[in-house]
Amino acid sequence: MDNKSRFVVTARASKKLPEALRNNDGIRQALKAVDEYFPLKLVLDDQQLDLLKKSSKAVARCLIPGSKVDASYQFNHLCEISSELFKEVKEIRKNIKEIVSDHEDELESDRVGALQYVKEFRSEMGPALASSIILRRFANCVDAVLLAQIQYSAENVEIELHIAEE
Repeated sequence: MDNKSRFVVTARASKKLPEALRNNDGIRQALKAVDEYFPLKLVLDDQQLDLLKKSSKAVARCLIPGSKVDASYQFNHLCEISSELFKEVKEIRKNIKEIVSDHEDELESDRVGALQYVKEFRSEMGPALASSIILRRFANCVDAVLLAQIQYSAENVEIELHIAEE
């Protein structure tokens, strides 16, 4: 049996809005836009959530250690999260580029074989790519919420990104 927690990431109407405004047409359109920009269902496990907390102080601030995860992020936090995550991804990509540069000769002489016998590809580059994918997916989800918020701001729409433990 798997004891790992799962965390679902969704966009929703801001809890700061009165109940009557949470279901208005502008909110529905903004949430539909988020789904169009980022159509993937984003579900994180413990390790992935830990990676996000390590990579973004803004994510970590809203998560209370030892308690059930139920955090919401509004526009200003989302801007900070997006910036932090893309900086982290940029650093990861720089490290990956260095690994490839360090082993250009091996890749030239034995493209596929080098991936098997050069330990840095498996021990460093593989995990770095996995981290990059997780961070970019979450950052893209954040950016989808930001874009929808901006596009529907004339309709006084306020949406947020929500992370909840299943």
